[in-house]
Amino acid sequence: MSDATEKGRTGEVAAAEMREVLARGDIAEIADFFDRTDTSELSLQEASEADVVVARPELEQISIRLPKEDLAAIRRRAARSGVGYTTLIRMILREHLHDPLSR
Repeated sequence: MSDATEKGRTGEVAAAEMREVLARGDIAEIADFFDRTDTSELSLQEASEADVVVARPELEQISIRLPKEDLAAIRRRAARSGVGYTTLIRMILREHLHDPLSR
């Protein structure tokens, strides 16, 4: 049984939800939708590339001083994760800022 069926969604309901999620353009929400939806239930022709617009945040360059051992640890973790070390720093920072327990 598919995730779409388990959650009581028919292919048509899942397709309607997909259109709404794609229209909002939030990459995390789009990823969550596809993580929990069996795409075999969907007509993916409804989601052409023209329908998907992911807004990339405007980035600003900064300079930051870090202890050498911290930067080395970040670079090792980034290499294990398959991302650049500055991307990993941004990911860690965003995760911390959006964590309701750290507010």
